[in-house]
Amino acid sequence: MNKKELEILKIEEDFRDTLENELAKNQKENIKIKILDIKFIGKVSWKDKINGKGLEEPLFEVEKEIEERNPDGTVSTKRIINYYLNNKCIAAALEVGNPIYSDKFQQFESDKLNGVKELLNNTSEQEIENNSLNKLESKEREEALEANSKENTLSKKQTEQVKVNGIQKIDLNKLTDGKESLGKKLDLDEYDSLEIIYSDKVNDISKSENRKNTTYSIVGITRDGDAKVLNDEFDLDNTVGNNASREQSKIRADGTATRDNRDTSVFTRKSNGASIGFENNQGNINAFYYQKTAEENENIGIQIETSKTQVIPIETREIMNKNKGIYQKDKVQNDIEEHTEEGCNPDNVKDFDGDENTITHEHAENYGDNLSNGRTVEDIVLEIYNYENEEGEEKIKELFTEDEVKDKFLRELKENEENISLEQIIENVKEEMNEDAEIFTREHKI
Repeated sequence: MNKKELEILKIEEDFRDTLENELAKNQKENIKIKILDIKFIGKVSWKDKINGKGLEEPLFEVEKEIEERNPDGTVSTKRIINYYLNNKCIAAALEVGNPIYSDKFQQFESDKLNGVKELLNNTSEQEIENNSLNKLESKEREEALEANSKENTLSKKQTEQVKVNGIQKIDLNKLTDGKESLGKKLDLDEYDSLEIIYSDKVNDISKSENRKNTTYSIVGITRDGDAKVLNDEFDLDNTVGNNASREQSKIRADGTATRDNRDTSVFTRKSNGASIGFENNQGNINAFYYQKTAEENENIGIQIETSKTQVIPIETREIMNKNKGIYQKDKVQNDIEEHTEEGCNPDNVKDFDGDENTITHEHAENYGDNLSNGRTVEDIVLEIYNYENEEGEEKIKELFTEDEVKDKFLRELKENEENISLEQIIENVKEEMNEDAEIFTREHKI
């Protein structure tokens, strides 16, 4: 695209945003208005009546679709052309080139009217058509795709092969720990998703790609739909897989923690050392994001959502965020207990995944009525729940329930009561939950 086309595209996109916001504010229940296209005609010039100073404003031709639901339940649809001078609608037409100007515009703004007519007379239909927002955006996308194809990305045909052969898809925009997206953690911000495919299918996609000695391969998909095999951007962890020499601890989607060597492929990102692993679970692929523990240099993983696995509860993701992979594996595992059908029956437990039909739970501490200065657990929970930040906002109350505040406080109390004061624990919980409420994209459990 040349400089002029880019300038016109920017003008039209800014105007579209303004117009859509205005339409949204004035939308009627029985009428829906959709913007089909915007065409920048040019700038209308006139002189100020008082000081004679030259003025100008952009003129747009806007094609709209109006859908109206009638009292009898039927729907009628019509297309209309509107002409806008800057952000003000000055005329309408059923066909291009025959505007009917508003009475008010003709009566009180004759100088502008003359400028509009002069611009329309001097601008060809083809020139206006070339400025179509739809055409310019399409041209911009095509040029972006062409530029990407020169950077060893796959062709459209090859990308379709990826989708055909794909086993499961991973959304890189999902927050793995409640705070950062998987794309950011894996240093793959330029990609929208990952397609996991069997490695022997890589040859069907691109003969030149490195399969590595692994069951699975990773393909990155951009927001524009381009694809690239990413195997060469990861190192394969040879200590896991079919001949695994060690096990890995995993926090699973159902709220349990396991320790096993079921992963058939673990990939470590060359750029930042982050890892992602896959295990075969009766045809479904469970995916895990891994961090290293400081003391044993061992992988601790949290299950990540794919196109064929359940949503990972925010509480599960918070555990990884809280520990940040720096504690011993036992400390991470003990945050969630794994139980068999025989299970265990502690006196005080709390359900973890919100489903009473499952046996996932955490062991809760049984504290007495009074903690300090006659305050009960419930008193402290309400204090945290009603916390106001520096702007006077009650962010915790807006996002969390009292039960969630209580769970958080008791966990922190159990973990830290021997090291710091009760008051400091309370302040820490306030600050952390307020911060979480401000930045979380959260599947909130009622």
